[in-house]
Amino acid sequence: MVAVVAEQAPQAEPSRGWLRRIIAYGNSAFDLRERLAAVTDSRQEARVPTFAVAAAVFFCGLLRVRSFNALEPKLSERTFCRLTDSRHDKPFSADTAGRVVRAMDIETARALGVSIVSKAERNKVFREGWHGALRYVALDGWEPISSYHRHCPRCLTRKVSVKRRDGTLDEVEQYYHRYVVAMYIDHRFDLVLDFEPLLPADLRPQGKHAREKHEGELTAAKRLLRRVKQTYGWLDVVVGDALYANGPFLTLAKELHMGAVIIARKETDEPLRDALAIWGRQPPEEVIDDDEAGEELELWNCPEIETLSSYKGPIRVVRGRVTDKRTGQVTTWCMAVTGKATKLTSRQVLRVARARWHIENTGFHQWTTRWRFTHVFVKDGHGIQALYWLFFSAYNLLTIFLYRQVRSYGRDRGKDVTRTISRFVDEMQDDLARLNEAVWNSC
Repeated sequence: MVAVVAEQAPQAEPSRGWLRRIIAYGNSAFDLRERLAAVTDSRQEARVPTFAVAAAVFFCGLLRVRSFNALEPKLSERTFCRLTDSRHDKPFSADTAGRVVRAMDIETARALGVSIVSKAERNKVFREGWHGALRYVALDGWEPISSYHRHCPRCLTRKVSVKRRDGTLDEVEQYYHRYVVAMYIDHRFDLVLDFEPLLPADLRPQGKHAREKHEGELTAAKRLLRRVKQTYGWLDVVVGDALYANGPFLTLAKELHMGAVIIARKETDEPLRDALAIWGRQPPEEVIDDDEAGEELELWNCPEIETLSSYKGPIRVVRGRVTDKRTGQVTTWCMAVTGKATKLTSRQVLRVARARWHIENTGFHQWTTRWRFTHVFVKDGHGIQALYWLFFSAYNLLTIFLYRQVRSYGRDRGKDVTRTISRFVDEMQDDLARLNEAVWNSC
């Protein structure tokens, strides 16, 4: 008889895919596990560790899981449990995840996001700056969530006209959350620095007319800018749309020792009105053919205008007329410039102003269409803020890893940034199924 020897199945090789690599990078460069473990909540004698929930929400954002209900089956999978350091035979539920997020200390969740950006700055990621070797932060309002039914004490409210089936209009109350977001903008990558919610009327601080109506974007933006500058003292210039083209905001930027590049649109308001009168019908001071972008640039510059009564000091006004050579479409930009930003050339000012759209495209549009930010993961304003901080931390880590550690990845997949990142996330989701050993202790 011939003895038959059973052949041993080869042991699976440890996963070395993109997911494991980004976790290893996050651990080595940003102390990711330690920072996630530092997130706390207000529960007493908790049966589910806060780290397990914080890690689950973090990877929910990183892997773009569409909801907590979609996350729940993954919480019992052995591979996902290696991300949360929890037992797959005793998983927690989606309701538990929501309850823990609502109880989270927002400042400890915020500390995770701040630590990633701050450590990147210490590692000289932003050393080169951008135009004029300056570092830029863009501010803008963002409304990710609205509902006619679900609401919480932190919701803002408004009357909205809704068309009925019979064609008549009916006014109903709508609930929504709105934030001002601060984003670091650069030609290489864009990172979330901070965000601030607009407060409803009953939560606004005491003061004249404070409790008569909801807080405006400009009020929240001023509060946010102070905190952003205090947190990231290396920022140089704030960039904003026409809402911020006013003396009090420019004065605040000056007090914080920051320059400003602000879109100016109202031709009847100073300092744009005075600049237009000075330019009159004068030809542009500079005409540039940008063959690479397929554009022709016409630039006007008015260096020192002091007609704005609510701001003490000169304001530079720049106008740029952009003609698309392919379509013939003409777009005109006017910018009010103060502080450190006044040393930029007119062309650089125009580029910085146009880069403000990074917060709209790379930020808001991507978060809405790809990152599920408009889904109501938790029905509580406090919980939404904690969840967004974990999601923003995942977004920042992914962005830094992709453009600092995997530079060839984007070039291999075209110039569409959003599509490139989405494809990268798809590959990480495939890697999740191949996580066959612990990730945190072996990174």
